[in-house]
Amino acid sequence: MILDLEGATVQGPMSPRLGWMLSIASAAVAAAALLIMSALPHEAPSRALESGPSILEQAFARPTPQRLSLTLPADIAVPLSQIGTQDGTGNARSAITPRSFRLRLTNDVVSVAPVPNAPPIAPPAQRPADALAVHGSYAQWWITEPTSVSVLRWTESGTTYEISSRTLRPKDLARIADLLR
Repeated sequence: MILDLEGATVQGPMSPRLGWMLSIASAAVAAAALLIMSALPHEAPSRALESGPSILEQAFARPTPQRLSLTLPADIAVPLSQIGTQDGTGNARSAITPRSFRLRLTNDVVSVAPVPNAPPIAPPAQRPADALAVHGSYAQWWITEPTSVSVLRWTESGTTYEISSRTLRPKDLARIADLLR
């Protein structure tokens, strides 16, 4: 059949009931297709290896490393307000947000944060005489020259942490880091 688009024959207006009847008919066809698909037999996926625990069981069986909550005792330091602790959506701060504290006795400010994707700090074969430790873990330290910021970094339970201050020396930072919970 050839459809004449130029309108050689004029057809009457379409019935108003035809529109909703077509909608109901298309819904019925879709429902029938879904019923036929669900009635067909399904094959259950076979596991390649049936022996041993599942991936989820393995993940839950692994002990999670304890992370420091990065808080200092209230009698030692006062936490400073966290700038940017919430974004525009109201989400809480991320785990890598630095925490800053003002020490009560000296008014010095220290900042502490986990360092994501940092290599673990491992002790050298020969520990130097001025080696520092935090919670028994070897710590590396350095002082940045242009700003004179002292930095101390250590790895504990698989997480690398860093504490820094403009006014305190690395040895003092190690003593304060030992107080972190």
